[in-house]
Amino acid sequence: DVGLDAVPFHSDKNTYVDTILTDLFEHCGSRKIILCSFCPTTCVMLRNKQDRWPVVLIVQGSTDTYVDYTDTRLQDLQLSANFALSENLHGLSIFSGLLLEEAESKIAELQKLGLSTFVWGYHASDAKFRQKMRDCNVHGVIYDKIYEEKLEKRKVDEVL
Repeated sequence: DVGLDAVPFHSDKNTYVDTILTDLFEHCGSRKIILCSFCPTTCVMLRNKQDRWPVVLIVQGSTDTYVDYTDTRLQDLQLSANFALSENLHGLSIFSGLLLEEAESKIAELQKLGLSTFVWGYHASDAKFRQKMRDCNVHGVIYDKIYEEKLEKRKVDEVL
């Protein structure tokens, strides 16, 4: 099992996190920010070093789509949830492939624990999947080319 490390190229995570936070404090203004990472250690550091912005752990799970991360906290949704709760993280951003089955119950369980839920991945580019996630009351869906949906809606509105 080769696996991946969530942040393999940063020898000093403390400097890495400090640099991100310094830039945010200096330049974000009044923008709404959610900090997120695939690296559980980075999430803990972001959470412990500031309380201005929520911190979310990005969860891939164990899937055939991508190579698994070596950190088991990223391979299992329940382990990820337990970790997020224990470290007082805001929530989880879950790979869409983990929610193709039993989405309602998985999301409800996480929200019952007090965790915010976000969804990312190529399934999220599908309008029907996004609607399903909205129906499950996720807090956010992350997908590419959001502008295309807005343009399409604008064209429909113009026709009506």
